[in-house]
Amino acid sequence: MADLQIVDPLKDPPIKKSARNSTHLQPIGHTGDPIADDFRVFLTLLWRHLGLPDPTPLQLDIAWFLQHHPRSGEIDHLIIMAFRGAAKSWITGAYVLWTLYRDPQKKVLVASGSVRRSVAFVNWCLNLIAEWPVIQHLRPKPNQRQSSTAFDVGPARPDQTPSVFAVGITAQIVGFRGDLIVGDDVETNTNSMTPDMREKLADGVREFDAIIKPGGQIIFLGTPQTEASIYNVLERERGYVIKIWPARFPTGKQRRGYGHRLADWVGWQLDNNPKLAGQPTEPTRFSDEDLAARELSWGKAGFALQFMLDTSLMDVDRYPLRLRDLICMSLDRRTAPDLVSWGTGDHLALRDVDVIAFDGDRAYGPASVSQGYSKYQAIRAFIDPSGRGKDETTLTIAAVLHSTPFILKQAGWLDGFGPRTLEEIAELLVQFNVSVCRVEEDFGQGMFAQLLKPYVKEAWEKHNKQLPKLPGENRTMTEIVSERAAKQQKELRILEVLEPLFQSNRIVIAKEVLQDDYRATMQRDGTELRDRYSLMYQITRLTREKDCLTHDDRVEGLAGVLGMFLDELGLMPAKQAEAAEEKRQEEYWDKFFKEADRIGKRVAKGVRRRLGLRPGGRR
Repeated sequence: MADLQIVDPLKDPPIKKSARNSTHLQPIGHTGDPIADDFRVFLTLLWRHLGLPDPTPLQLDIAWFLQHHPRSGEIDHLIIMAFRGAAKSWITGAYVLWTLYRDPQKKVLVASGSVRRSVAFVNWCLNLIAEWPVIQHLRPKPNQRQSSTAFDVGPARPDQTPSVFAVGITAQIVGFRGDLIVGDDVETNTNSMTPDMREKLADGVREFDAIIKPGGQIIFLGTPQTEASIYNVLERERGYVIKIWPARFPTGKQRRGYGHRLADWVGWQLDNNPKLAGQPTEPTRFSDEDLAARELSWGKAGFALQFMLDTSLMDVDRYPLRLRDLICMSLDRRTAPDLVSWGTGDHLALRDVDVIAFDGDRAYGPASVSQGYSKYQAIRAFIDPSGRGKDETTLTIAAVLHSTPFILKQAGWLDGFGPRTLEEIAELLVQFNVSVCRVEEDFGQGMFAQLLKPYVKEAWEKHNKQLPKLPGENRTMTEIVSERAAKQQKELRILEVLEPLFQSNRIVIAKEVLQDDYRATMQRDGTELRDRYSLMYQITRLTREKDCLTHDDRVEGLAGVLGMFLDELGLMPAKQAEAAEEKRQEEYWDKFFKEADRIGKRVAKGVRRRLGLRPGGRR
């Protein structure tokens, strides 16, 4: 590994010679005090006080950028995007203290996605002021503010605004005026899951420009939670300067994707040693084996966001499925319209369906629905079982009518083969009158199907006793079939089924399926990766890349049940609906003429009786 050495930026800052002489760089301000003149010196001394190893080259480069970044106008707008574990919050907390060390009259606002996080940030700063001799002169005086949400530094003149103030991103900031605003992880998995959430978050962030003083700084620290990250909007629409420090040195293709966002130090290291591509940027803290384990845990899409800070969509083909390509409406368990037409006009957007998707993607109702309704031609189900753990056992129920698939129900369980799961699956199969249920089993040798059959039999017997069979009703016990998955990459197998149906806008999905999916996602314990369990998330983030999803149980269940209808989906829905209407008209007129003929015969019989005629017309 001797040829993969990383140069220390403290000895040779990785900034181009032309940039060193640029008048657009923040002035260092030579005071004769090395701690005040160079933030990296301040940071190194602080790390040693805390008993930590000296800052890594990457951490020192973040510190260099905070002090020497290019100005983006009268107010500095910066976004520091570093991978999880890079200590960007600690570095910026030190930057807040360094700012107050240089000028105790500065006012700092710390905002986070949750007020608890911003309070922790402020308390960390306050504790360091109390215990580190270098900045103990900043300790609040007895008559100054000193709380977990706000405090003053000792040399500060009396002011309505505290020296450091902590708020949540959604809080109303009335009367505050600041020199430095730090947005520490304002985008979280909880507040950025849907397009509406991201729009609300953007409105909260917009308030910062109203309270920052001329010549001030707004610094966002963040790890993107979605490909449609708020940080992209800040750069595109509000002129923020983004710099990215990924967990691994990017390859050539990745580097082109980052463009000017990639930190100069990262690019400088690659220019000096191209063999670093793919290697950890902080090998002393995160080894290659450690990052590989994290990638396995997060999945490739999650790792790309959280550790490589890659929010680029690359091209449309990377994410081929969109919720807008579905037809979403309330569905009955037994009948459906003969013909449903797809559309995406604003008047068709379903405001009562929250979606977990990219910006601009949402659920739309049908453009038109035929007046004629028919019974489903077949109702089937697909089960993707799992053992106990993080993966779900999913049940997806669908029906077909005139070559149009209707997704009626989807549910998931985390207790694997547990009795409660088997009971609830059996009950749903009975409720929806499912004729065939296919169980995909790769490792259980058909165990799940065998365990399920007694529960299904019991549920059907109970149902038949409680509800007598109606005339003409077809009610037979669900057939449970076990099969193994095809020997093909899972993602390609799923897209092979779903992509043609999405592109042809053939799938009708019950509005309740998406509503239940969102509700179940929001109610899951923990907020870190709960959206990964969502059907909507899995649909919109599925790519052709192997292991692109952390969890794929629900989208695999969707593809599995639709694959059961491939033989019925070959005909044109409009022609089948037309044929169904013609058949319905024929049946109506046949019934009408039979009834008319019966009435005519009865009338003729009455006339003969009144005239005293015998059959044949004789008296």
